[in-house]
Parts: sequence; structure tokens; C-alpha cells
Amino acid sequence: MAFVLFGYDQGVFSGIVGNEDFLDTFGHPNPSLEGIIVSIYNLGCFSGCILSFIFCEKTGRRLAMWIAMVFIIVGAALQTSAFTVPHVMIARFVTGIGTGIETSTVPMYQSELCEASKRGRLVSSEPLFVGVGIEIAYWFDYGMSFVPGSIAWRLPIACQIIFAIAVIVLVFGLPESPRYLYAHGKEEEALAVLCKVYDRPADDPKIAEEQGEILEALKIEREHGEYRWSNLLKRDEVQTGRRVLLAYGMQFMNQMGGINLVVYYITSVLQLNVGLSRQLSLLLGGVINAMFFFGSLFPTFFLVCTGSCKQAASPVLPCPSSKTKLMREI
Repeated sequence: MAFVLFGYDQGVFSGIVGNEDFLDTFGHPNPSLEGIIVSIYNLGCFSGCILSFIFCEKTGRRLAMWIAMVFIIVGAALQTSAFTVPHVMIARFVTGIGTGIETSTVPMYQSELCEASKRGRLVSSEPLFVGVGIEIAYWFDYGMSFVPGSIAWRLPIACQIIFAIAVIVLVFGLPESPRYLYAHGKEEEALAVLCKVYDRPADDPKIAEEQGEILEALKIEREHGEYRWSNLLKRDEVQTGRRVLLAYGMQFMNQMGGINLVVYYITSVLQLNVGLSRQLSLLLGGVINAMFFFGSLFPTFFLVCTGSCKQAASPVLPCPSSKTKLMREI
């Protein structure tokens, strides 16, 4: 649900920036100002990631997720009630902070709470639910495009609150991360969580194995002291720097590849540059972004069979050719 919300947040503004009532309300901002209004959300996401990096280990995973949802609810409420450009910009920044905390915390929490054999498939399924959220946003925007007045854009923004409340309620039924509990000296509570997650008694060998792995990892972290960014430049026995830089590089290229053009602006591009009608642009935007969903199906269901390295390389060749074709059409 958290990543459905993330996808919805990503996609909902694409169908709004071209709405006539939206443009009238904010004085028909020029393309530069419109770009700032849209992208300041990403600046908020960056800030949220930094806050998560600093405070998440102190607050715990569940509290961090609740804090993230509060930011998103406040930001969505502010966006819904906005009548001026500074108002909507601040609101989107606040929403972005919540999203940054959410997307930094949820994968970590999910990894720490599931079996190692299921971890890869569960984490790789997160983009699938991002795609679901993007599709919900696009088709909701398409339906609301037939409705006159400000409700056509205020209601889709306000619906972010529904997803955030759902996440808050769902987190109430989840335990804290056992790794976090062990790291803060709550051994009995951590053991109880492991027993609950694996549905086994405390003396079961599986519980002892998982407990031993967590404690060993924490011991190694304490022995090596606080992690420093300079460690990325060092070579160690587990190739930490290479692995971290590979992950960073893939995320960086994911953004530099132009995906945000498709998610945020494909409706505007089709309407203003290609000359299609607003309804047809919204319709095609929903169809185009469905490829995000279908592409996410492959790693979700076939990661174990094909391996991570092959899947990491598989999208590289089709991307430049497909984007070149899109730009030629535009």
C-alpha cells in the first residue's frame, strides 16, 4: 500500500497541470514556474531521504512510517486547499518529505522482517505497486477531466490522504523490526517478533539461526564503528564499495534516463507538442505508463529464475531506442 501511494503521488500531478481551472487558479504559470511547481516535490523527496538517514535508526521503522504518512496527509491537505503558487509549492515540498521518508523506510523494514529466501522477490515487487499507483492516478485524472470546476483537480490530490490513512492503519498491525529491537537492547521483544514472523517456538533451530545472523551482523557493525562515506573507496572482502556504487548507479541512471518526463509530463507533451486533445492525451498517458507496471512484472515473478545481474542488464538496450523514437515523434 505504501508503494501504491508512492506511485499515486508520482502520477497524479501529470493529469492536473493542464487542467484549465488549475491554470486559472494559479495565474497560468509559465513553463519554468510550472516545472518548479512539479519538481519541488522531488526536492522534498530528497530532503525526506536525508531525514530518514539521520533519524530512522533512532525512531524505529514503524514510527518513521507513521511520521511519513503525517507529512503526506498534511501536504495533500495543503495542496487541496491551495490558491496561490507559494502555497502549492510548500505543500508539494511537504508531501515530498513524507514520500522520501516512506520510500527510504519501507524497503528496509520489509527486508528486515521477511525470510532471506523471500527478500529479493518481495523487494523487487515494490516497483510493481508503484506502477499500480501511477495507473490509478492516471485513470482517475482521466475520469475527472470530464468534471468541470476545481473539484476536477482538488479531489485527485485529496485522495492521497485515503492511501496514507490506509498505511497508518495497516502499520498498527505490524511488529517492529527485529534487527532494530536487537540493536537497541530489546532482546526479548525481538525474539517474540521472530517467533511471530516465522510462526515457530523460541527454541526452534530456524529462530536460533535468524537470531544468530542478526546478532553477528550487529557485532560486525559495532566492531568496525560508524560507517564512513570514505569506505566506498576502499576494497574489502565483501566488495562493499562496488556493491553500493552499483546500486547508486542504477538508481541514478534510472532517473537520468528520462523516466520522470514520462511520468510527470507525458500528458502535457502529447497535448502541447503533438497537438492531441486533453482527453486523448490523458488516455494515452495511462496506456504508456502501463508499461511501467508490465515491466515490473518480470522481476517480481522471475527474479529467482534469471538472477539479478541478467535482469539489471536486460532493460539497457531497449531504453535508448524507445526514447529516441519518442523524441523523434515529438
